[in-house]
Amino acid sequence: MIKTLLYIALSTFLITGCTSTPPQKASDIGILGLLICQKNEICPIVTVAWNESNKTILKVKMSLNSSYKKYEINKVVFTNGKTSHSFNVDGPTEIDFVFGSYRSRNSIMLPVKLMADFTESKEVSMNIYTDQGVISRYILKDEIKAPVFEELNKVYKSSI
Repeated sequence: MIKTLLYIALSTFLITGCTSTPPQKASDIGILGLLICQKNEICPIVTVAWNESNKTILKVKMSLNSSYKKYEINKVVFTNGKTSHSFNVDGPTEIDFVFGSYRSRNSIMLPVKLMADFTESKEVSMNIYTDQGVISRYILKDEIKAPVFEELNKVYKSSI
């Protein structure tokens, strides 16, 4: 009987906690996804976020997960081989050790108009400069578009 009452009280507590947590605005997060990576490469996880009232600036968050290395992320460069745009990170890299893996996270602010230089490109790469070297991954290659490229392009087109 006591176990049953304890179970009911715990269940009520959990349900109440979940229902009282305010949901995050869906309009703030555009996409969470991976870049175009090979199976044996570290693949950055990238989130594009914006503010509905100011769609001229996007916040791009990146996370590098590795079992062996911590990465200090210094800057990010987008390039199509002819045009390059460099962005410094917002602050120091946050490094966590979660489930036996290092997670290095940082973010950059970039203008929506960045995509104006890449709309006709055949290949676009995102180069993440770290203390361990440059991690270069495509966001557009061989007509394959990473979700990040599609989201940046979608926001750019809605702004013109």
